Amino acid sequence: MNRDQQKRHSKFNEVTLLAAISILITLKLTACSPEATAFLSGFAQGYAGAKTKPSQKKLMLFGGRNNKIYLGCLNCGEYSRDSIFNAYGSHGNKYSATSIWNSYGEYGSKYSDYSPWNPYASDPPVIVDQDGNFYGYFTVNQVYPQRTKIEAIVQLLDAAGSIMQ
Repeated sequence: MNRDQQKRHSKFNEVTLLAAISILITLKLTACSPEATAFLSGFAQGYAGAKTKPSQKKLMLFGGRNNKIYLGCLNCGEYSRDSIFNAYGSHGNKYSATSIWNSYGEYGSKYSDYSPWNPYASDPPVIVDQDGNFYGYFTVNQVYPQRTKIEAIVQLLDAAGSIMQ
């Protein structure tokens, strides 16, 4: 595969993964049945080939006061222990205290200052990699200073924000 083909293939996988994650976020936010979520999640993950590449940096969410609370991995596969998309893990479970999907919790409530789903949050989660590099804030607030610039994540947040309005 030549360099141009690799770029197109990489862009295709990124767009496909974006679509897959968008489906998962929509299902989580609209409280779809567990069976439907599992089916579509499996389909989306399989279709997107959503495994984190060895060369791809693990993107992690940290929230709470001074961003000390680990909220999970943004780009890990659905079955990864710490993935925000693992419905059985502590960071993807809608009942977990450290899940952005817990609509009654400190990190998932649309009213919490620490939640990405509160457009007025004063301290939303941050995105960092395993080396500590900062990738911006993970928030539906489109004008939040230093909101992430990662295109796929911005599109996901914007889609989630429009669903929640």
